[in-house]
Amino acid sequence: MLDDAAARPAPSGGPGTCPWCSAPLPSADAAVCPGCGARLIGDEGVEIPGVTAVDRDLLASAAAPRRVRRSIGALLVGEDDEIPVPSEAEMPALAPPDGEVRREMLRLELEARLTALQSKVKAIEAEAAPAAAPGSPAAAREPPAAPPAEPPAAASPAAAPPPSEP
Repeated sequence: MLDDAAARPAPSGGPGTCPWCSAPLPSADAAVCPGCGARLIGDEGVEIPGVTAVDRDLLASAAAPRRVRRSIGALLVGEDDEIPVPSEAEMPALAPPDGEVRREMLRLELEARLTALQSKVKAIEAEAAPAAAPGSPAAAREPPAAPPAEPPAAASPAAAPPPSEP
């Protein structure tokens, strides 16, 4: 791990910078950073399982074939079957879907999201609508709407009603 974090040389060929704090180093072979105190050159033979090396026991358990209980009867009896390695004929079924299928999956996902958002909008509108419905207390507090204005009477004599005589 310390090898990965070795001091980076400066672009101009100078001593370089610390990979941890980016402080300039006094020389290219500095063992400790003067800015943060980080060790820049590690011991070659030190292996700490889980820190600088992968634990060998974990590697062995990861490489071992996995066992799966396939049915309730197998669970009760205790029979375990190993998971077989897929054959060449089964590999296409395990491959990721092609571009056309992924586009269709994305289209369906977007359509589902749109439907969900539309239902949320309808729910919000439904919550707001009863407050102004006729007969509700909120509608009773509002003044009634003014009747529509009638158009002015026509000035032509044909449209005027005949005068009544007393």
